[in-house]
Parts: sequence; C-alpha cells; structure tokens
Amino acid sequence: MIKKEDIMFLNQLVKTLEKAELKLEEAYDKKDYEIFNNMKKLIMQIQKKISELLNNSRVRY
Repeated sequence: MIKKEDIMFLNQLVKTLEKAELKLEEAYDKKDYEIFNNMKKLIMQIQKKISELLNNSRVRY
C-alpha cells in the first residue's frame, strides 16, 4: 500500500513534470536546444523516479 508521504511526493513530482513539459515546449519553439535537452533529461529522471516509487510501493506477497 502506498503511504501518504509517497502520495505527497508523487504529487510534487507530477507538478514538476508538468512545469518541465511547458519549459520543454518553450525551448523547442525558441530553438534553444541546451534548455530543451536539459528539460528532456529532467523529464526522464522524474519518470524514472515515479516508476521506482510506484514499484516499491506495491504490496508484496
């Protein structure tokens, strides 16, 4: 079962992911490839962290 603290942390990760997505789109439109690549890396790190958190929160039998 997922803990309240994990839910709060997931919520923060999702908010950060949403902000990073907006910045990624802005960087793409401005052709700022350095920021684009940084945001892409950040998004991938956040997705990995979310997956790890959800996998670790599963009930083990």
